[in-house]
Amino acid sequence: TPTLLWGPDSSNDLFHASYVSGVDGTEWSVKYKQTKICALKGSTVFINGTYTKPAELEVKEQFWVTEDFNANENKPVYCRPTNDSGGVQCYVDKQQHFSLKLINVTKEDEHDYRFRIITNVAKQKWLGDPVKISVTELLVNTLLEVIEREAAVLTCTTTCSLTDSPTFIWYKNGRCLSSNTNPLHLRPVSSEDAGSYMCAVRGY
Repeated sequence: TPTLLWGPDSSNDLFHASYVSGVDGTEWSVKYKQTKICALKGSTVFINGTYTKPAELEVKEQFWVTEDFNANENKPVYCRPTNDSGGVQCYVDKQQHFSLKLINVTKEDEHDYRFRIITNVAKQKWLGDPVKISVTELLVNTLLEVIEREAAVLTCTTTCSLTDSPTFIWYKNGRCLSSNTNPLHLRPVSSEDAGSYMCAVRGY
């Protein structure tokens, strides 16, 4: 039977922005680092970015939306900087940095997130490119039957490729093993290798 293990909340920054998008004839731009994030269930995810705008425009509203956003009606709003609540927090500063923080993420947090800016000129408003968040758990895969004195391979898998470069940790019967490689090779297998194996990612 596969074994699942995921870590507690983490403040590790999975995402920093640096992707540039603009509109012809304007000075609008936004910078992200990645537009796709794969996060472990229970971790904390940050989406950070900066934007520029034409100097003559005055920003009236800034907020985060998801894929169900109606640009004509400007709703529904996912998060406003002044209305942080529970596991969702968003911020913006005078230097035009913006961020969204998702705490203890679950499958329900899998969305395409966009940053919306509305100015004092009706036709001068901006909707950022989407940042897609996927949430995964850790699963240990191995053969159902292992023969003594032969090799066994245990693999810690996810449903998406984790955004950062993870270091895997292996546990046997709750005790941490010295090996942090993935997959984990046991060769040759003996009765001493029998037990329950779990994997985790360092820092989570």
